[in-house]
Amino acid sequence: MLITEIKPIGKVGKKLLEEKNADEIIEKIIEKPLQKACKIFKNKNIETNMSSCNRKNLPKKDGKRMEKEDLKLDDKMHYFSPNFTVAGKGYAWIMINYDKLSDENKEKIFDLQNELSEKRIWLIYSMYYVKFKTAEAIYTKYKKRFDERSFRLIYHNQYPRRAVFIRMPISNETTVEEVEKYFCEIANQMADQTLTQ
Repeated sequence: MLITEIKPIGKVGKKLLEEKNADEIIEKIIEKPLQKACKIFKNKNIETNMSSCNRKNLPKKDGKRMEKEDLKLDDKMHYFSPNFTVAGKGYAWIMINYDKLSDENKEKIFDLQNELSEKRIWLIYSMYYVKFKTAEAIYTKYKKRFDERSFRLIYHNQYPRRAVFIRMPISNETTVEEVEKYFCEIANQMADQTLTQ
């Protein structure tokens, strides 16, 4: 089956780690190519927040995919920064809460970014649609490393301040099986962690 055949579901995410019937929820709200990987992440207690792999993610006729260097980022006028949907222009993607990862899994994210490239692993520091002040938790070396490599996008404040977007380039010829394999291989590299991260 090709990605061209996958229709967008358009459902809002749930906190799957808190749900007893998470596998059933995944099958209803997550598109087929990403379901297996999201189940692996869930079973490892890794918080996924959003994902997308459907025909709307396919590159336009010119074949162009959205890359970081194509974004017009404006730190002073952050309300004009692009929003998270740019991650899916030409890419399938899964968003993970970086701050809820174990230190071992944070290291794995940096390793994956070095191995796969910064095009495939985006580290995003959110500029929220709804602004509010929150006290920053202790600023650890892992937050510092993340912030040094991250860039800003806008998304709703129900999602984490620091997020990892795992991306896979797709085309009209990409199959569901290829996407499943790619994301499952990444999910399987991550370590099991406890819910208290």
